[in-house]
Amino acid sequence: MYKRALLNAGLTAKQAAVYEACLRAGPSGVPDIAGEAEIKRTTAYGIVEELVGLGLLKSSYKGKRKLYTAEDPGKILSMLDEKKQRIAEVMPELSELFVTHHVRPKISFFEGREGVKKIYDDALECKSKELKMIVRVRQHNEAVGDAFIREFIKKRIARGIVTKNLHPKSGDLYTNERGMEDPRLKRYVRYLPPNIFYAAMIMIYDHKVTMISTKEENFGFIIESKQFSNTLSAYFDFMWSIGSKEPDLGS
Repeated sequence: MYKRALLNAGLTAKQAAVYEACLRAGPSGVPDIAGEAEIKRTTAYGIVEELVGLGLLKSSYKGKRKLYTAEDPGKILSMLDEKKQRIAEVMPELSELFVTHHVRPKISFFEGREGVKKIYDDALECKSKELKMIVRVRQHNEAVGDAFIREFIKKRIARGIVTKNLHPKSGDLYTNERGMEDPRLKRYVRYLPPNIFYAAMIMIYDHKVTMISTKEENFGFIIESKQFSNTLSAYFDFMWSIGSKEPDLGS
């Protein structure tokens, strides 16, 4: 009954049989464990040591006899969490390899307010957990609506996605919620001369560059290209390095 769950947790068939046998039998020697698990004694010795190494069995002595006892099954969940964490740590490198060798550059166009909203949905799936954004806040809000932007910000924060924003130094919207730096909202800001801002927003994440036009033109696109996104990301980093930390609120 439990074997399938143990197999799904990553144990081999024999490891699952031995662990389940130890749960049923309590402290036992290897011959008894082998009998309970219905495997060969010579095989059981190796399996028992594997489970000790995994932290699922512990050993003790009763006189000269070595006994093995099952650890709390909750440790299996810890094992899975550790595996997930190890995979998560190398996921950016694995994704990099995948994009480099398997993803061909492409452009996707989106029209109308509902189409443009799909670009935001895609950004929420970014694996890097960082969005680089070039944004004129007023036009950004007008393009898809203030209520949608509010919801997007909530989802972004909930998913742990940080934004680095380049905003116009003057002539835009500057509040704690929009346009100003606020680490609590996972938002960091630099300000540049307003004459370089034309689109409502440009976003750079993973190996993608997106652009959302103003309300008047009402369209957007996503370019998937490692070279193009790396180039735009380098330009962004340069502009970030020369940007001001404070807007000119007097203008």
